[in-house]
Amino acid sequence: MPIKHLVAATLLVADMHNTQRSGAITKKETSLSSLPLQKNDAANSRFVLGCSHREVNNRNPEYADLPRRPISDRLQMRFDEGNAYEAVVFAELCKIHKVSSVREHHDPVAATSAAMKRGDKIIIGPELPTINHRSGKPDILVRHGDATLSNGNWAYLPVDVKNSKSLEGTAKAQAWFVSSLHTPWLENSSETVLGVGKPDGDHSLQLAHYWLMLVDLGYAPNIDPIAGIIDRDGSLVWRLLDDGKKSSIEESLHEWNERWAAILALREKQPALTRPMLQGECENCIWQNVCEDVLVAEQHVSLVEGVTVTVARKLADANIHTIPQLAALDHSLVTADAKLSAIKSLPKNIDASRVYLRGGNFPYSKRNSSAPHIPRADVEIDFDIENHDVVYLYGNYVTRRQPDGSYDKGEFVPFHYFDTSDPDTEGRLLAEFWGWLHNMVNQTLAEGKTVAVYCYAGSSAEIPRMREASVRNAHVAGVPTQDQVEDLANQPWWVDMHKIVKELHWPTRKLGLKYVAKLAGFAWDAEDAGGDNSIVWYTQACNPQDPDAIEMQAKLLQYNEDDVQATKHLRQWLHEGVSGGSWNLQSVAVLPPPQG
Repeated sequence: MPIKHLVAATLLVADMHNTQRSGAITKKETSLSSLPLQKNDAANSRFVLGCSHREVNNRNPEYADLPRRPISDRLQMRFDEGNAYEAVVFAELCKIHKVSSVREHHDPVAATSAAMKRGDKIIIGPELPTINHRSGKPDILVRHGDATLSNGNWAYLPVDVKNSKSLEGTAKAQAWFVSSLHTPWLENSSETVLGVGKPDGDHSLQLAHYWLMLVDLGYAPNIDPIAGIIDRDGSLVWRLLDDGKKSSIEESLHEWNERWAAILALREKQPALTRPMLQGECENCIWQNVCEDVLVAEQHVSLVEGVTVTVARKLADANIHTIPQLAALDHSLVTADAKLSAIKSLPKNIDASRVYLRGGNFPYSKRNSSAPHIPRADVEIDFDIENHDVVYLYGNYVTRRQPDGSYDKGEFVPFHYFDTSDPDTEGRLLAEFWGWLHNMVNQTLAEGKTVAVYCYAGSSAEIPRMREASVRNAHVAGVPTQDQVEDLANQPWWVDMHKIVKELHWPTRKLGLKYVAKLAGFAWDAEDAGGDNSIVWYTQACNPQDPDAIEMQAKLLQYNEDDVQATKHLRQWLHEGVSGGSWNLQSVAVLPPPQG
């Protein structure tokens, strides 16, 4: 059911019976698992998110004394920022609605139950009673409707507070129902177009967990599952948890049962139902080192760049678990195996595994592909931005070709600010950088020379962040429009080195600049260089009361200069390999399968 029809329908409901209806999971004990769980087994809303093996590790008694990977400064800062924003929203809601947070109560579960029994219109900081092994603390419960259910209970909808945008990605813009903090009820929402994107999937899974708890407790309304997120702009944006195409409810139930089954298998010493698998979230997981030791010892296929979790599982179904097994596959024979032939990326996965086993520093061109073209120009500009909530640094390294064909040492040209007192500063900085860049390009072309501007993954970093900055600062003179920013990537002088890097097989797990530039021999000045750490440094750099503010400002400038120098070093090194300089780029076809 489209959300606008759902809202219209709910306004007419006077008596909502707690029974199952079309596509909605509202029946009593729908979420009850048939697994033989122990009395004290319970899990919160994060249990169904991300890696299932993490939850098995969390409950593995043999791991109880193993050292965990400490939480990074950046991740801790995100937690702190999220908690701080939640506190601000709670305080505002308490002030508006003249209530207090249940979390301040000495027995929040009892206080929550009492508030729901009374039919309080808004409950801030509730803690639901554990039921069917589910525990949960939705940030807010808002009452739905002005009449009780047939069981005598009031109906409630779960809401979470998130210090993030309400939508993510680039899905086509559509209308969403949005409520305000003053009237945070679904029936008071209005249709609003918020721009491109769709709700975060993990947020929906957490909300689905709370919905299922409300179902089992007898407080869910008889409507299609719906819940809301209060985003960083203070808007309460509603989303369906089952829109007929994608069901967060069904996904939550599936993950819940699958993970508890894996935990029971561990307890009963049955064959493991989960295993370590290298994926993006490993970088922030406390079990990273434990799992990585297993993966490296096994030479597991997920260590190979391009072998996703989905591909690794399909390979396992075909009894291919290790990198040597993958590398030994014969390209000409895999089509005869139904399971292997269904893996579209398999030919590239085989070659990538051979490069991984070969090791060393050099990449290889892909099978049946020519060497990539590495553009050079009379004036070369390597470009990188730094951003957090705003874009605060545009770094450029400019090198020029000399009469003898060599290039000068070059110069670093940064545009930056750390004084955040004036919100228009971001716009003025963008306008200044934009003017400088186009003056450089136009002047160079007017002189009859060539120019190239190099970035790394600009389509997912520089372009989107500048586009967002242009929207925020459209009122500032000289700021380019969204279309102008988007068109930057279409210019003949714009070169995205990440696209070129992806044309090759590399002996590394990932294709980020930090990984491939190091293979090319580049080293960052800061040992802790990284995007996450730079955000921590930026927070300090912008705080005039921080004794390390000036040092952090200098560190950020050096970090950004290193990034653009890394891009320069990488492209020059690749050009050497392609043009037959100090090394020669070879085709992966020269690598034979491993013997034995």
